[in-house]
Amino acid sequence: MRMTPRLLPATLLLLFACGDDGNITSTGFTEGNGSTVTMGGATMNATDTTTESVPTTTVPTEGSATDGDSTTQVSTTEAVTSTDATTTTTEPATSTTTTTTGETTEPETTTTTTGDACSEEVPDPNCTGIDEGLIFVSTPVDGGSDLNDGVTHETPVATIAKAIELALACPDKCDIVVSKGTYPKSVTLASGVSIFGGYTPKSFIYDLQANQTTIVGSEARAVQASALTETVRFHGFTVEGKDFGDQGQSSYALWVKDSADDLLLVERCVLNGGDGGAGTSGTAGTKGDDGGIGGNASNQTGGTGGSSSCGANGGNGGSAADCSSAPGGGGQAGGDATQGGAGGTNGASQCSLNIVNGCNDKGGTGVAGSAGDNGGAGSGGAAGVAPTGAFDAAGMWSGTSGGSGTRGMHGRGGGGGGAGGTDKDPFTCGDDTDLGGGGGGGGGGGCGGLAGAPGGAGGASFGIVVINSSIQVSNSLVNAGKGGKGGAGGKGGNGGVGKAGGNFGLGKNGGDPSDGGGNGAVGAKGGDGGGGGGAAGGCGGASIAIARVSGGFVGLANTQLQAGTPGDGGLGGDGGFEGNAAGKPQAPDGGDGCQGVASEEQTY
Repeated sequence: MRMTPRLLPATLLLLFACGDDGNITSTGFTEGNGSTVTMGGATMNATDTTTESVPTTTVPTEGSATDGDSTTQVSTTEAVTSTDATTTTTEPATSTTTTTTGETTEPETTTTTTGDACSEEVPDPNCTGIDEGLIFVSTPVDGGSDLNDGVTHETPVATIAKAIELALACPDKCDIVVSKGTYPKSVTLASGVSIFGGYTPKSFIYDLQANQTTIVGSEARAVQASALTETVRFHGFTVEGKDFGDQGQSSYALWVKDSADDLLLVERCVLNGGDGGAGTSGTAGTKGDDGGIGGNASNQTGGTGGSSSCGANGGNGGSAADCSSAPGGGGQAGGDATQGGAGGTNGASQCSLNIVNGCNDKGGTGVAGSAGDNGGAGSGGAAGVAPTGAFDAAGMWSGTSGGSGTRGMHGRGGGGGGAGGTDKDPFTCGDDTDLGGGGGGGGGGGCGGLAGAPGGAGGASFGIVVINSSIQVSNSLVNAGKGGKGGAGGKGGNGGVGKAGGNFGLGKNGGDPSDGGGNGAVGAKGGDGGGGGGAAGGCGGASIAIARVSGGFVGLANTQLQAGTPGDGGLGGDGGFEGNAAGKPQAPDGGDGCQGVASEEQTY
């Protein structure tokens, strides 16, 4: 026979601890018609209603009754239910424990509720015998299938998502009861649909302590609720947030947004945030391109300056012409402020045509160009200083990435060599024109090495995140997992190598070395590119039991919070070297990322 359930007074409900499932034991319990009953400090009249249940009792081992020893005997009386016109009363079962010593025998009566009592804390179809208004869920091994209708304990569905779909289709929105097992899919709660775990498979007897019911997140948010407009009770579950290994992903056991007025009630749950993923390491900066070699002069024509992909071209060599010659061109630095690289001056030409002394003269030799300076080093990236991170408008957390470095400066291209002077003899000496040699082109400068990319922040771990919402949590445990390690900052790239200038051209003469055009000059070497700065590592991920965002509120009753381990910051990247050589000046390293924060509660 099923016992008629009785409601617990509010004061008595407060006695339930998480995991105790409302089991109550009272000593010295006496009840009579019209009498007053005292249980654990709570006083009830005979017309009050109560429901009591008790865990399995282990009977002590009986020993021999010798002098100085004791013998314990236990007798049990089953619960009795009586009904009159105004009150239905279930008298609790009693167990009488008699302890006999060598001198005295003292009976002690202990009243304990039985496991057959109905629960009013949650739906109890086993007690009431009514499956109506409920959707049943069991794992496949216990008969659950989403092909079932879910409306009886004999035809449960297999997934909570399917159960919510069916519950919303009920005329008055059904509640959902879920039997023991692991359900490996994230859950999105729906307004007006309460979900209860802790039921025995097949029979659907409510026994939370014996029937762990676990939701394992398949996505970043294991259980989420958004824009609730009707009350939802979420009762009796262990929630395991998804663990992430990389990409800085964050894990949320319970995530609630835009749901006010305490519409979500979390009861007797264990909420475990998963581990945040490690931040993404920054890529290394690429090496700067090398400059091109300056072109050689060809007779009176100057060589072309060495090319450069970043605009650090060498200057062209000067060229000689009839009674004129040109200086070498200056090197460039691709818009950077690197100095040097001036073109060489040209040699003087001899074109006076003086018939007396203009026969034994010679054009001047050109002057070599100036070498381009080396580019300066880039700067290292600065580490982040905000370990708590921040939430975006969508309610998702992001940590603090490392700072970027800067690229190295380009080396300046070398100056082109000046052309040699031309010699023009008067008619008294044969009216000859001997052109000067051209100058060599300047070498191209090396490009600056690129900076390393910053390390990404590690992912965070949250037990509960409440955004612009108000919820209540009672008799529960809320634990954060590990924050992810910040990603390492990328290394700065080495600078490119500046290249040599081109060779000069020879001036013409009529076989007399003391007469004729002057030789041109060589082009100068281009400067090396500076090394790129190393980037900073990302900050470690946060580990927070409860995060309140944008005015979010979480009311706590008999609930324990535990922060986890924050993520370590990522290491900063090494700076690159000038001119691609380890012995040359090096750019600064990036800073190491900050360690994440660990906190039981954090407000954003």
